[in-house]
Amino acid sequence: MKIGRIALVIGMSILGLVFLFPFFWMFVTALKRPEELSVAISFMPPVPQWHHFYQVLFTDEVVRFYSGLQNTLIICVIVTVTVCMSSAMVGFGFARFRAPGRNILFTLVLATMMLPGIVTMIPQYVMLSQLGLLSLPWPFCYMPWLIWSIPGWAIFIFYYRQYFAGLPKELEDAALIDGCGRFRTFWQIFLPLAGPAVTTVCIFLFQWTYTDYVAPLLYLTSENQTLAVLMMTETSYPGVKFTQPIPPVPYQMTVGILFTLPLIVFFFFAQRYFMQGLATTGLKG
Repeated sequence: MKIGRIALVIGMSILGLVFLFPFFWMFVTALKRPEELSVAISFMPPVPQWHHFYQVLFTDEVVRFYSGLQNTLIICVIVTVTVCMSSAMVGFGFARFRAPGRNILFTLVLATMMLPGIVTMIPQYVMLSQLGLLSLPWPFCYMPWLIWSIPGWAIFIFYYRQYFAGLPKELEDAALIDGCGRFRTFWQIFLPLAGPAVTTVCIFLFQWTYTDYVAPLLYLTSENQTLAVLMMTETSYPGVKFTQPIPPVPYQMTVGILFTLPLIVFFFFAQRYFMQGLATTGLKG
């Protein structure tokens, strides 16, 4: 038993190092000079270029870091809050209401999960273009994300439905006896009990929206662009305004490290609720 446990720890440690290696390589590349990229592979440069981080954070010569980060966080807040709440309400309805055709409607909602996002991207773009919701000035440029978020997302509707279906029916009956309506029962009784589920949904939503590259590239102008897009399209050598034969990979890696840190910090503080939400999701209904 002890040998098996030791083998498991060693195996998990090796896997952890494998998953961490890309981040380590990104950090090493960020400390290199451009000419060092074409030489033999080295784990640490002879002279680490720590000033790359200073140039990214405290000058606009490399990339508009804080402007891109601000736009990214605004979109993340819009999507996370709206989808989390709307999906919770829809999931609560599917879990606690009894109505004709409920199962058929729930099946249709789940069927939308089978459609890849790339399939619906062109119809969405055409629809938003015809509605005149593209290339709008700030703050109306975030309207596409608000429109997508209001109906909720099928995967999180399913997740909330399973969670709420696992809660005792006596809670709902007691709330109704005390005079609570359906919405008050949801808001004051069921939603507070779903704290771990809400945290889990928020983590997924924040991460998916934070790292999204295609949607901001399609729907936002360069003035309101997110950091993920700016990192790949506008990062340049300080003081150089023309195309270089060697791409600014060290600066892109520097931006990438700073871009990833908020995700790591966010998950670090929320991981306990994340694991609790995964462990306590109801499986009946």
